[in-house]
Amino acid sequence: MDLIDQVYQKINEAPLTPKVLLADTYATGNQLLEQLCKRYGAIYNIEVQTLRGIVTARAKLELFRRKISLLEEGQAVWVVRLLMKQVAEEDPDSYITGSMLKPGIVSKVYRAILEMRLGGIHADDVYAEQFTNLDKGNYLKQLLVRYEAYLQEHRQTDEAGLTEYLKQGAGDIVYLAVTPTGWTQVEQRMIDKISGGRLCYFDSEAPFYINENFSMNGFNMFRATGSLAEIREGFRRILSGALALDQTEIIVSNYEQYAPIIYSQAKTLGVTCTFSNGLPLVFCSAGKAAIGILNWIEEDYPVKRLTEMLRHGYISIADVQWSRGAWVHMLEKSGVGWGRERYVALLSPDRMSEEDQEQGAVLYEIMNGLFNGIPEGNEWNPLLLLSWVTDFVQKYVPVQSPDDASVGEALKELNQRYIKSPSEPMPIDLAIKYVKELLSRIRIHVSSTPKPGAIFVSSLHNGGYSGREQTWIAGMDERAWSIAAVQDPLLLDQERIALSLSLETIGERAKKARCERESRLSLIRGEVWLSYSSYDTAEQKIQSPAFEMLQILRLQSKNPSLDFGALEHSLEEPHSVMDILHASDRFVPLDGMDAWAQVLRNADGNSKNGMRSILVTYPALAQGYSAQIHRSGEELSAYDGWLEADPFAILEEPEAGNGISSSTVSVSQLEKYASCGLQYYFYYILKLRPKEITEFDRTRWLQASERGTLLHDVFRRYLEEVTDQGKRPAQHNKTRLDEIVETIIRESALSIPAPSMHVFTKECEEIRRDAEVFYRSEVDKTDQPFLFELELTTHNGEPIEVLLSSGIRIKLKGFVDRVDRIGPHEYRIIDYKTGSTSKYKDSDYFCGGTQLQHALYSLAAEQWLRETGMDPEARVVEAEYSFPTERGRGEYVRRTQNRREEMAVIVAKLLESRNSGIYIPAKDSKICQWCDYQAVCGPHSEWMEMKRNSSMNEDVLSRLLEVEGID
Repeated sequence: MDLIDQVYQKINEAPLTPKVLLADTYATGNQLLEQLCKRYGAIYNIEVQTLRGIVTARAKLELFRRKISLLEEGQAVWVVRLLMKQVAEEDPDSYITGSMLKPGIVSKVYRAILEMRLGGIHADDVYAEQFTNLDKGNYLKQLLVRYEAYLQEHRQTDEAGLTEYLKQGAGDIVYLAVTPTGWTQVEQRMIDKISGGRLCYFDSEAPFYINENFSMNGFNMFRATGSLAEIREGFRRILSGALALDQTEIIVSNYEQYAPIIYSQAKTLGVTCTFSNGLPLVFCSAGKAAIGILNWIEEDYPVKRLTEMLRHGYISIADVQWSRGAWVHMLEKSGVGWGRERYVALLSPDRMSEEDQEQGAVLYEIMNGLFNGIPEGNEWNPLLLLSWVTDFVQKYVPVQSPDDASVGEALKELNQRYIKSPSEPMPIDLAIKYVKELLSRIRIHVSSTPKPGAIFVSSLHNGGYSGREQTWIAGMDERAWSIAAVQDPLLLDQERIALSLSLETIGERAKKARCERESRLSLIRGEVWLSYSSYDTAEQKIQSPAFEMLQILRLQSKNPSLDFGALEHSLEEPHSVMDILHASDRFVPLDGMDAWAQVLRNADGNSKNGMRSILVTYPALAQGYSAQIHRSGEELSAYDGWLEADPFAILEEPEAGNGISSSTVSVSQLEKYASCGLQYYFYYILKLRPKEITEFDRTRWLQASERGTLLHDVFRRYLEEVTDQGKRPAQHNKTRLDEIVETIIRESALSIPAPSMHVFTKECEEIRRDAEVFYRSEVDKTDQPFLFELELTTHNGEPIEVLLSSGIRIKLKGFVDRVDRIGPHEYRIIDYKTGSTSKYKDSDYFCGGTQLQHALYSLAAEQWLRETGMDPEARVVEAEYSFPTERGRGEYVRRTQNRREEMAVIVAKLLESRNSGIYIPAKDSKICQWCDYQAVCGPHSEWMEMKRNSSMNEDVLSRLLEVEGID
């Protein structure tokens, strides 16, 4: 007679007498009743209750009469933390100090307090000598005294204190329970008082591996190389079987590891599953948003976190005028990067361009609203932070599924439950840990009992009660199956024995848990599958099967002498994710991966070379393979950047008769093309832009471009002032330069906050030293600074048309940092560089076409001076790259402008080469180290070396190679 028969027999002894079946959970009890009905038909006068549920219900009226409130478990944890904080403040050298008040430690202390109270132990019963550490004993006794006093003072009670509010049971209700119940001494008193002696116990079943009824089941065992492979093999068998899905239960040993894998596989396959313990909230958008926004705060507000959530749709901004992508782009190009202060400063509307003003104003208001609700400083209240997260989810998370709605409701319920709990400010990282711990209690997809039409997924702690015809126990490896009897550091076993015989030792508790599990699994009937992962892919370790798997093999074969060698022999080779080794005709393929496994399997079971099949099936891969072949060959091809005909050429054919191009080119474009045609193609033709996201760097205030802009601003303002806008020779004034430097530093600090004062001070000193180098380099000059930040445009703002000596006209756009007058009608243009002089050598006038700025800007500036009438006889005779910083040591590189015909030839050949569709990689592979497209190209520059030197490609590359050879 098994447990179901025992319960039914007891019910039939007095069918009209009301009965209460006491179970660990309502789900467990209801599943037992369903099995009863399935086996015997309808039953009457019986309901399912849990001990906590019935005790709370019976004590409710008396609690109300005495005006006592029940302290829930979650609230009691905060009470214990408050008391621990008080003890730590009164005694900084206490057993647990203030710095140790982490969620894990507080939870451990609370569990110890609760265990003692549920064991019937009061503060007066505790003595320090009962503990192996006197400090620990004194600490726990003091904490228990304060806890009892707190409950009395606030007219509250916890679960352990409900006994006195229960009345002696009366009537004829019979209470049923299965041993071992796992009740503590106080819980046993409670149920004895409620039942009034009408409590009936049922003996638990014999362990499943020696249970005669269990031995009548059909058994099937397999193993796999990892948990994913194990789940995939199980689904192959389930979907190939004759049973309906709602006749299958999957019991997993490690629920938190296996449930997400089952969920993802089932979702991909379109199979419905219900989960007894649900799934973590991060398996829905609202959960991802809640955890993501906490990570955003914890990591000092990196903009990358916000853009990721926006891009994936976890959060949204309720404004139909701009798309999700527009908000992502706005945040990415803002330069915010990180830091609360940077959001306020860099998103200010007055910093936005005119086209971004409207959208920027909306974003600014949104961010201000977010930050207004977040505390400032390092002391945060975790429950107020929980309230802020709840509000954030309600405002910015779109409800895309029932799970999103349930997370929103759960957050509101959680916030309401803890809003009156005692809490105090704490360090930000600790507050976030507490909130994350609270959020971890929210589960989605929870279905405690099986549902029609769905596979039921349960854990090793609550599975086996469904009564389904097919049960698959997954994860039966030795480590996951074992129950660890690890000592509790706060209440060691010898301390439990010294405190009270009513306190279970850890060993006794582990033994009871094992007995309960083995007894529960013995109720399984029908087809039973057993599987385990023979390899831990995370730790890269081989795993052994649980001993119980061997026991079942012995039970099945009726041979108790079998050992693990026999078990190994009985199992097939381990199944893999892409299972090629096993025959495919037994089970249906799950997906394309299984279909490919079938294609790649030879008749003998071994794998075959499937390159041909792959290339035929996937044209894109075939094209990639073709590209690889062509790139490794000697002849130049489209895969090397030779397009032959380029419909996207930036410069179109000149208009007939006037030689003027209808498009505009910048010097930087030409230099980039000469440096690397492929980089030019990605950037200017395909318009592929690297993400402009500022990365957080605790050691840096200004990015290189920001620092360059600041120094250019310093140089310009100073020279404009001391030359009266270029009208007179410079009247140098070091004091005035220092004042300008400090003014610009203050302005930059307002718009770009520094990560720390130390970093800010350090970089300010570097900027001041750069200004000192600039001053020393300028004070001895006799030439007169004349123009600053000269924009090369016509009077109506259009790009200037420059006539080269070859007769070619090009539209040119750009800025000249500075123009100096060095003699009658003679000028020098100057370009400031804030780096080093290593790239600019006297011997490299054009440097293979990569340094054209000095020559083209000289010609353009000369033409501008003449056409505007500023100096009709102007001649720009020199160009200078100036390095007026500490790094550049105040040096300069001057180029006499006497090679304009050669420049015209270079420009013409570069334009001809480009317009003929040649976009080959760089000659110098060193520049690839800093290229934004390195991930796309790989070592393409190195592959091209042979093709550059091959006579086969001489005609195609002649113009470009000729330019590359010019110094």
